[in-house]
Order: sequence, then C-alpha cells, then structure tokens
Amino acid sequence: MIPLFIGGTGRSGTTVLGRTLSLHPEIFTIPFESRFIVDPYGLRDLIYALSDEWDQYHGHVAVKNFMELMHELYPSKSRYLYKIAGWKLYTKFHISPPKYHITLDGKWKDEKFFNYKKVPFSVLISRKKFGNIMNNFMNKIILTEYNGYWQGYGTAISPRMYVTKHFEYEEILTLARDFVSQIWEEIAKRYKANVVAEQTPTNLNHALFLRDLFPKMRFIHIYRDPRDVVSSYKRQSWGGNSAVEAVPIIKNTLLKWEQDKKELPEDSYIEISLEELVSNTKETLQRICDFIGVQFDARMLNMDLSKSHSGRWKKDLSEEEVKLVECELGWFMRAKGYLD
Repeated sequence: MIPLFIGGTGRSGTTVLGRTLSLHPEIFTIPFESRFIVDPYGLRDLIYALSDEWDQYHGHVAVKNFMELMHELYPSKSRYLYKIAGWKLYTKFHISPPKYHITLDGKWKDEKFFNYKKVPFSVLISRKKFGNIMNNFMNKIILTEYNGYWQGYGTAISPRMYVTKHFEYEEILTLARDFVSQIWEEIAKRYKANVVAEQTPTNLNHALFLRDLFPKMRFIHIYRDPRDVVSSYKRQSWGGNSAVEAVPIIKNTLLKWEQDKKELPEDSYIEISLEELVSNTKETLQRICDFIGVQFDARMLNMDLSKSHSGRWKKDLSEEEVKLVECELGWFMRAKGYLD
C-alpha cells in the first residue's frame, strides 16, 4: 500500500485532484479531509507532546485532545446527525457549527458514497475495527489513568488524568505509523486499492513530518494562480473577507513549503498546477501516475474539470487587491509563470 498525500494552500485544487485520481481503480482517495494526522490536537501534536515536548501535563493534554478529536471524526450516528443539523442551522445565524461537520461528497467513485445519513469514516472502516485499532494504540501510550485533575484542567465532571511516559521520537513514530497503516490497509483491502490518497490541504506544511511517518510516501503539491486562490478564500468562513486578510495565510503557507521541500528527497514529491491539470489533463495525469508508480487509466479523464473557475479573480478582486497579491506573492507567481 502506497500512502499518497495531496496538499496545497487551500482552494488550490486538492479536492478536484483527489476526485480525479479516485476514478483510477488502483487509487482510493479518501472522500473527505480526514484531518486527524496534521490537524491541531491530531497525531502530529500527539507525537511531539509525547517525545521532544513531553512532561506529565503535556502528555495528559495531548492524549485527552487526541481522543476527543478522533471521537469527533467518528461520532455516534446521533451526534453526526446533530452536527449536520447544526451546520445547516447555526451558520444562518452566524454561529460556528459543531466541530468537524464532515459530509460525504457525492462526486467520488460514481456517486456511491453520497449519503448525508452515513457517518463519513464508516465508508473507510467499520466502527468496531476502528475502535479496536484506536484502543490498541492508546493502550500502548497510556501507562495508567486515574480520577484527578490539575490546575489547568478546567471544569469537568469526573475528570480523569492520563499518565504517559517520555517516548523517543522514533519509538512513538513507529507506534503512530502502525496505527495509521492499520486504518489505511483496511481501506486498501476494502476497495482493492494499491494507493490510498489523503487530501487535507494543510498536508503541505507538514510534508517533513509525513515523510517521517511514512518514509516511502508520495506527495503532490497542487497550486493555482494566487489571485484565484484569494478570490476563493473570500467566500470561505476561514479565509478572511479581503485580500488583506487572506494574503498572509497564503504567503506564509507557500514560504514554509518552499523551505521544507529542500529537505525532501526529490523523488518523493511533485508539483502541478490546477491550470495544467485542466488544460493538459492526460499529460498531467500521466505524469502523476508515473510518479506514483501505477499505470495510466483513461477513466480518470471522465472527471469534469470545466468548472475550475480559472481567472475568476478578474471580476472578484478590486484593482487594489490585485496589486497587493502581486506585490506579496509576485515571487511565487513569476516562478510559476503567472507573471512576467
């Protein structure tokens, strides 16, 4: 099983690329952003808190937060339906919805995943198997637990304290690798795939960690004209309401990637543009297949890429916003051919 990670600035084409690759019979792209590896309180934070940054309280908090995050990602059926209802209702009143209100996207694998009532993680792995893998992992991390709290705990009913040891980085990394691999291998087995692709955009800024986690991973950075990225950011709850607010996020994301990729083996990653995927689809997908190590399959060409909204910035951004983007991100735009 080959782990493939797709990353970008957000609104750069990670989902479109994931959908396209999912049409290849040997590739299973997770039909949502699984997030538990690189998100705050996820596996990355857990590993650092139990190794280089360990003390008894950081270890406790990291374990507690990680278990809560995984519970939010694979909630009970009733809680999942509450999340969906909250997502639809709360946002109408400018209230942020429940955490991880993930739904299954219908544009994967010929629509067979589309079902608002289905807990997303259930299409990857059964709740029983997931629970067993999760419990085995946590049992290797938690030495003991007891009723108790500390000054920074906060208000809670029947609080518990988790005792962990100080792991060496490679030691806890090995346990985490086995944990993720068991989930990924279950996915690969269920869908007869040789490649499991994960398309959380912020993978881009954690490529070095992902390399540590899976030394044989493959990584794709998909990018697009930053002016279109800013245009799309302005329509997202997390992206800011203007170029002034959006540009610093995009700029620092790309700057970190430019620094990080210098430490990656050259054969472990490729970079493609969304515009290239749309205008030279077959050639771009052939390049990706060669990179991953699978045969090209023409079924990927069935993906409709006509709604990529390239050039939308021309009507969405003011003249001042365009100047700001080109000033702050001109170095990237010139390197990628978006500016002379």
